[in-house]
Amino acid sequence: MAAIIGEPLPEEARRDPAFVAEHRAAAADVAVLREQLAWLGEALAADAEAEAEGEEGRAAVARPEPPVHPVRPPRSGRRPALRFALGSLAGAAAFAMVAGFGWLVTHDSGTAGGASTASDAKSRPVRGADQGRPADPERELACSRLVVEGTVARVTPEKASSWQRVTLTVTRSYKPAHGPAEVGFLLDGGARPAPRAGQHVLVTVLAGGQDAHLWVVGDARVAVGRAWITESLPASRHLGCPSGDPSRAGR
Repeated sequence: MAAIIGEPLPEEARRDPAFVAEHRAAAADVAVLREQLAWLGEALAADAEAEAEGEEGRAAVARPEPPVHPVRPPRSGRRPALRFALGSLAGAAAFAMVAGFGWLVTHDSGTAGGASTASDAKSRPVRGADQGRPADPERELACSRLVVEGTVARVTPEKASSWQRVTLTVTRSYKPAHGPAEVGFLLDGGARPAPRAGQHVLVTVLAGGQDAHLWVVGDARVAVGRAWITESLPASRHLGCPSGDPSRAGR
């Protein structure tokens, strides 16, 4: 919503480079949409004014006796063309608005909450390598918005909470297939092993969330996780996520 009302992003959101880039793109789309809607309003107003003047002119030259119904002159080719152009612009503006709001709804739920993000994450327990392969790995991946492997770049404690923000340099992005080079997410302070720079990790983040749902550390454990992810990922693309709490998927 910050892209529409022009408010600055909260501090937590500015730490996520991928979100910042997408927010800038959305803000640019909103600016273009505003310009198009302003032009649309001006063009419609001018068209309505021209039509009103034409009606007044025809009424002035009509003979009072006997009643005459003046024949409406054919419209020039300009107005149908103008209406077609305005209709096309209105359709494009509507499409841009729908797409923009879709982006905002998706990202507001995960990041724009700002200070409430860490508290919302408390209801989603983090899974570790010791829990092994999920009972339904395809559904687990279908309910995840982020599945990546990489190296921990930095760890920043969240203010007034036990949560930590982990920034990861991505070496393999499974979902999305072509993700950003660096991602950020929240990690419960009780997660083990504790995060530190240089660790090789495998992470999943559920749809609508900012906290790690799966936290796997170490080359051997990451290799085990990578095996079931690469095996289950193709089938997961044809599945939807059950309504309700996505964290229940795969259990």
